[in-house]
Amino acid sequence: MSSQAPGAARGDGDAAATLHELVAGSGSLAVAVIGLVKNAGKTTVVNALLAEEARCLGLTSLGLDGERTDHLTGLAKPRISPPTGTLVATTQGSLARSRYELDVLEELPFHTPLGRVVVGRASGRGEVEVSGPTTLAELRATVERLRVLGAAQVLVDGAINRIGSASPRVSDGLVLATGGMVGDTLDDAVRATADAVELLTLPTAAASTRSALEPHVTAGHRAVCFDAEGRRAALDLHTVVGEGVAVARSVERLDAGVLYVGGALTQEFVDDFVRVLSPRRSLRLVVRDATVLVLPPSGVARLLRRGVAVEVLTPLRLLAVTANPFRVPQPYRPRAFFHAVAEALGGRVPLFDVVNGLIAGAEPKRDPTSSQESR
Repeated sequence: MSSQAPGAARGDGDAAATLHELVAGSGSLAVAVIGLVKNAGKTTVVNALLAEEARCLGLTSLGLDGERTDHLTGLAKPRISPPTGTLVATTQGSLARSRYELDVLEELPFHTPLGRVVVGRASGRGEVEVSGPTTLAELRATVERLRVLGAAQVLVDGAINRIGSASPRVSDGLVLATGGMVGDTLDDAVRATADAVELLTLPTAAASTRSALEPHVTAGHRAVCFDAEGRRAALDLHTVVGEGVAVARSVERLDAGVLYVGGALTQEFVDDFVRVLSPRRSLRLVVRDATVLVLPPSGVARLLRRGVAVEVLTPLRLLAVTANPFRVPQPYRPRAFFHAVAEALGGRVPLFDVVNGLIAGAEPKRDPTSSQESR
């Protein structure tokens, strides 16, 4: 076993290979790769995972992630270079403007602003713009088609503002890419990354709570309160959006200790809810999963600091975090940035810098032919 502290950064030229081994060995059928911010190195991570893979992988996206040219640097945004044989699901428009050679196998019945979604086998020559369907149901169906056609594992290119790609209904694994651009200062970037990991790894509600909520989830109730004796009351709401004050007042009136919120939870709801909720109120807030939290990670952190414990019915599986020191106008020193993020994560999840070969919290890939013992 390694004696290295969980948050300590370790130089390792095989960081990309070690990340690949972790993802490939996770057993996940679909892995969402999400960028916390633009220029977080998400595309670099996807390319690294594809390049290391000997099996047939699938690749798609939820919609189109961003512009073709970075508005801050003026440089062309990186594209994905899928190796020969990779199964790619993208739109007709993205494929046409990429001028990429894709052996199209089938056309899916999903319309997007860039045309229908097509599935094909990569030629391995050049780079392709990957876009995909715009709804979770269509994305799930696209992932299933890639699997049927032979993909051993599907990578889903996504972004934190479209966190739906990480929904348990689509993906059963998640890699989060963070970078220096996520905050104005190093402390801001580290705090934002830690908050995002906190959001994506929220604890699972107790089995008794999940069982009690099951009929309400099935019925589509948007808000349900539990008092200290376990009595339940479903609030008469079609949506909780814009209803933070009303829900907080119901929690106070019913003396609730547990609140279930179905559907999306927005920053506006949290602001109104916390403003009205009694500061002495002890409350557990339960949501379906972390992807319904349509608010910055700092919003969830605010709830936690306020004493509201946030739990999920279905947890996400965060496999790894990757770090990119790039920022404008001056990048951070790679080791300094990596060490700061690693220290904040404290070994809760493996951390990688696939460009600079840094690893924390994961065992490095070892050459099986080597007889040298690690020291």
